[in-house]
Amino acid sequence: MIDPPIICSSSELRFALDDVPRWREGDEPGTIRLKQEYTLIFVVDMQKGKVLLGYKRRGMGVDLYNGFGGKVEDGEEIHQCAARELEEESGLRPKADGLYYKGCLISARPQSAKFNSPACIIRIHLFACVAWSGLPIPTEEMIPKWFDISEELPVNQMWPEASFYLLPVLQSIQEDQREDLFLSRINYKYMRLSDAPTSLPALDGSTVRRPRPSQDEEEPDFGECLSSWWMCFASSKGHTVSP
Repeated sequence: MIDPPIICSSSELRFALDDVPRWREGDEPGTIRLKQEYTLIFVVDMQKGKVLLGYKRRGMGVDLYNGFGGKVEDGEEIHQCAARELEEESGLRPKADGLYYKGCLISARPQSAKFNSPACIIRIHLFACVAWSGLPIPTEEMIPKWFDISEELPVNQMWPEASFYLLPVLQSIQEDQREDLFLSRINYKYMRLSDAPTSLPALDGSTVRRPRPSQDEEEPDFGECLSSWWMCFASSKGHTVSP
């Protein structure tokens, strides 16, 4: 397994992210911040303007499209995890100069299906892969598929927040803006669907809620909905935040 270079080490990345103005998260009492960290890799064909996404066959995000990635193992650097997960889930092996750090997404979800439930928070590290060896192949986890970035991104078959962040992130990768880090905080809360700030689907455990098969069966009035979000790009050099 190769060790592709990144902007800086994992510990330096964590410090740099906390040093960005307005980036420190203000957690409510009772919030659980999980130590487990995750990676999420977007494979972009720079010449064809396409992104490779995977249709999840099992586990978190089942029946949804997403980038490739997973849990950082004990003793593993985040860039090593990104390279390993990409190969395991898609068959692609990133080249040493083709995998680079792209930012971080903090995701907060309620610990239980109750109003005012404290949040459980995870940190997801984003990577871009623009050079690789091999061909995408279906695996036990994912079915890879190419999508045209400018025309057919399947955001209606992805996590709800992808509607906001996916296109700007992919455009930044296309423009080879390696110094621009994407930073985001995503909050979900258990609430009345009528009170949700968007019409995006509520979550259902490890995936999104599907429409009821029968029109005679009423939709539940409560759910885990996207309640608030904050996103920006910041320079990895001067940490200048842009809207």
